Amino acid sequence: MRNHDKAAIGVVLLSMAMLARAQSPFDAIKSFSATYVMSGMSARAGQAQTEAKIYRLGDQIRTTLPGGMGYSIVDMNTHTSYMVMRGMCMQMAAQGLENPLAHSRDAAIERTPAGADTVDGHVCKVEDLTITPRSGPRAGQPAKVKVWEAQDLNGFPIKTETQTAQGTITMQYKDISLAAPDASLFAHPDNCRQMPVMPAGAAPH
Repeated sequence: MRNHDKAAIGVVLLSMAMLARAQSPFDAIKSFSATYVMSGMSARAGQAQTEAKIYRLGDQIRTTLPGGMGYSIVDMNTHTSYMVMRGMCMQMAAQGLENPLAHSRDAAIERTPAGADTVDGHVCKVEDLTITPRSGPRAGQPAKVKVWEAQDLNGFPIKTETQTAQGTITMQYKDISLAAPDASLFAHPDNCRQMPVMPAGAAPH
């Protein structure tokens, strides 16, 4: 899996998880900026790691792509993703990407306490989440996520472990700011090319 593919999947993993109702810890933080480090095991890529900058403002998420290639914006209200790179802009349905957390707003979320831990000096409440979409391409297919919620950052999910078809993907956040980022960061070109929706489970090429 290429780095820009992993980065795109990473931001959609976070963004789609945030689509859950208020009972989800992801939905508590409406505005922030941070750097995330994503690592995961897969048969194809082995141990791989990606680092990128991520911003949230309301229902929009922006993440940078590796090597200064561009950026991705996900509008969680319209379930639309915009990929801006190398002078081009591609628009697609966010739920069309390979993503076990591509659930609707009516997803059922089961939260189970999993103790306490400290991550980078932040005391965290740890929970195991089971997220089951009630509609969409993954309706009835539960996703498993372990979340570390930093108590000094209003419960910010400073670390997550998500079970996927490729193995466990870990995302950890640093340089976290809960201030609202500049709205101009979420602009995208008007002439974005509409891309076809990929079937659920299809890997990006």
